[in-house]
Amino acid sequence: MAAFDPNYLVCSFRSPFADCKNQFNELADGIYFASIVTDEFCDHILGCIRDFDDERKNDAPESANSMHWNAIKTKQLGIDPLVYSFVSFFDREISRHILPERLRVPIDALHSYIVRYGQSWDQGLGFHVDDSFLTLNICLNDGFTGSELVFQGERCPIHVDTGSSAEEQICIEHKKGSMVVHPGKNRHYVNQISSGERYNLIIWCQSDTERDNWFDALKTGECLEFCGMRSSS
Repeated sequence: MAAFDPNYLVCSFRSPFADCKNQFNELADGIYFASIVTDEFCDHILGCIRDFDDERKNDAPESANSMHWNAIKTKQLGIDPLVYSFVSFFDREISRHILPERLRVPIDALHSYIVRYGQSWDQGLGFHVDDSFLTLNICLNDGFTGSELVFQGERCPIHVDTGSSAEEQICIEHKKGSMVVHPGKNRHYVNQISSGERYNLIIWCQSDTERDNWFDALKTGECLEFCGMRSSS
């Protein structure tokens, strides 16, 4: 599977007349959830992970980020062409139907990796924001309990540690083949996994302008326009 094939979409997304907006459940401003890819797509990536683990039993994966000690970069699995073509498909065919204008900006870079949760892997993940303006999060398996993804609202760097309103607190239970789409700066964490193992493909869509604005705000103390603290003040 060198590139993404639309046949790896579930049937409801394959039709040229598919209503993408109604296929996604909008859980909050900028947060969307849908069952989108087939078991075959997920199982292919899981097979690549198994092959990688078998070939490198005694070698630690190259660090994917500072938060996961056992995440695997997709380039190490040889699936970057698949990931890049999927994002191109999403950007071309889906994003304009569901995303607000502020999240439809040019993608300057992608950073993608596999996260693994379980008793032998990461068991949870602390409160953080992503190094992205938009994140795509695809669950690759079932057979686990716990490990829910919990959102706490969008914040600028000045207000990243402030509290959240009840409306901002969104808890998502992952399902195989489902995708969560969310702003990278919507703060989130992962609950402890209770049983089984969970594998997800994480794709950070990055913008040079967004990153520059974030670090400029750190220096100047400016509250950025998307910050939830602006609407509550």
